[in-house]
Parts: sequence; structure tokens; C-alpha cells
Amino acid sequence: MKQIFIDLTTKNCLFNPVEPQGSFLFHRFGKRNITDEHIDITRLIAYLDTEKPDQIVLECVFGDPLEYQHLPELLEYCKIHNIQSVFVCNGYSDNFHILQDYKVYVICKLYGFTDTFNIILPDCDFNVILNNLKYYDKIQYYVYKENLSDIDNVIDTDIEVEFLTAILVHENINHVTTQDGKWLYDVHGLAEFDIDEINHYNSLKQITVTDNEPQQTMKGYHLLKNYVSDAEGQSILSTDIYNIENTNTFEQHTAVCYKGFVFKSIEERNIITNCYINDWLLKQFNPDNPYQKSVVSVLSDFANKQRLSI
Repeated sequence: MKQIFIDLTTKNCLFNPVEPQGSFLFHRFGKRNITDEHIDITRLIAYLDTEKPDQIVLECVFGDPLEYQHLPELLEYCKIHNIQSVFVCNGYSDNFHILQDYKVYVICKLYGFTDTFNIILPDCDFNVILNNLKYYDKIQYYVYKENLSDIDNVIDTDIEVEFLTAILVHENINHVTTQDGKWLYDVHGLAEFDIDEINHYNSLKQITVTDNEPQQTMKGYHLLKNYVSDAEGQSILSTDIYNIENTNTFEQHTAVCYKGFVFKSIEERNIITNCYINDWLLKQFNPDNPYQKSVVSVLSDFANKQRLSI
């Protein structure tokens, strides 16, 4: 099966502080300076005409694929050309009804359910999720210590559930902030527990959590104090970077970003996409940190080599 992974838009219908909208290597307080952009539909269709994929996976770094302004046109194209569309979304959009006349597969990313949804998404209405459940084919549930109590409730939906490791920063922690940058409290992964498989329901059920009330922590304070002032940086599109060898061995997939550039892996696309926003500086990267060093090598490739685009 020939797959293409496509990031359609930066537009989103909710703010999630633990996803790239609010969490980046050099940003932790509130929503990043992301403007609404959509991939050019004419160029995208011309590219699909050439590549002839069997399946497109629509997952956005900053946005939600259901917020794409040309969604009906893309769906109609895929229907005519027998291309399967997989939507990876936040489950909160008002546009699910657009999918009703098309054969699509919908994966919803959730960070809580009946009792814990508003821990990571404090300003959102869980009833919207409930109303959209009928459209989901699968739920990806990111497990934090603070939302572990809801795994039975999400299983009871009778929708396929995949339990995933919590999105964390540093060691076993992440921060919940409001869109305008107020720090509310910290949330935690399951590193303190002995779990063989995070995606195994029976393993998760054996965990007993007694202190799952989210709160601001001293560790969180010491981590966050480094991000109080935003960097006055540049986008990767206008930054000069020294040329270094990219030795990363990412799994190979064709991945397209909302600006139309084409990458050989999802990881490279996502790294570059995060750096379109001007809230970082090259001097902030720590060359002794293996991950940050690998990120710089990806940025160097993009800055110094010919860029592929649709």
C-alpha cells in the first residue's frame, strides 16, 4: 500500500498545551504564535495525481485536519480516485458531518474522558466529544497518572482503544497552561510504576493511584522558569544554519507539510514544522544533548539542501 502522510492545516478548534501548539523545546507558556494556514488544494491534488497513493493519513502538527478549508473538495477527489482517507483528529470539530457521505477512517486523540477530560483541556466541553463519538473508528488515549482512572470509561464506549504513552517533557512530567500562558498545574506519566506494556489494559488496571490531584510542583517550577521569556528568533525559512551531517535513521515515509514541502520521514517533517514558528534560536540548542543535536542536523539539511515540494 502506498501511503502519504499529509499535514493539511495549522487551524485548530481547541488549544492543547501538551501538543506542539503549546509545547516546544523552547516554549512552554500558552499558545505559540501560529497563524492559520492551509495547504494549497490545487497543488495538493496535482501532487496526488502524480503520486497516486492508495491511502492518505491526515494528521496535523498544529492544526486539526477537519478544520481544513478545502476539506469537501479533497474528500470528493479521494472518493473519485478510490483513495482511503485516515483522519487523526482531536474529536472536537464541528465539521464531522462533512465526512458522512465518504468512506473514511477516523482516529481520535484523547487525553482524558468522562471524569478527567478537563484536566489537560480545562476550557473545553466534554459533551462535544460525546456528541462526536459516533464518528470515531478508533481512540488513541494518552495515559497520564491524572487520567488513568478513566480507562474503564473509555473502554465502555465499545470503540477500539489504543493506550499510548503520555506526551512528556524532561522526565515524567508535562505542564498544563492556559492559551494565554497561565500555568495551572503539572501532569505526570507512569514512569514510577512497573508496566511491561503501556497499551495493555490489564497492566494499566493493576496500577493504584492515590495522589492523582493535579497541582503545581516544585520540579515543574524549576523547569518552567527557563521559559518565562520567549526567544526573539527566526523561522527556519529565513535562518542560516551551518552545514552538518544528518545521521538520523528515521523510518521512511513520504510526509507533506502544510507549506507544501515534502519529506522522507514524519519525524523530519514535524521537526521542520515546529521551526516555522520564530520562537527559537540556534544558540539555544545544547550540542551535548543527543536529541537536540539530531534536531539541529535536520534543520541543517533543510536549510542547506534543495527542498522538495508538491
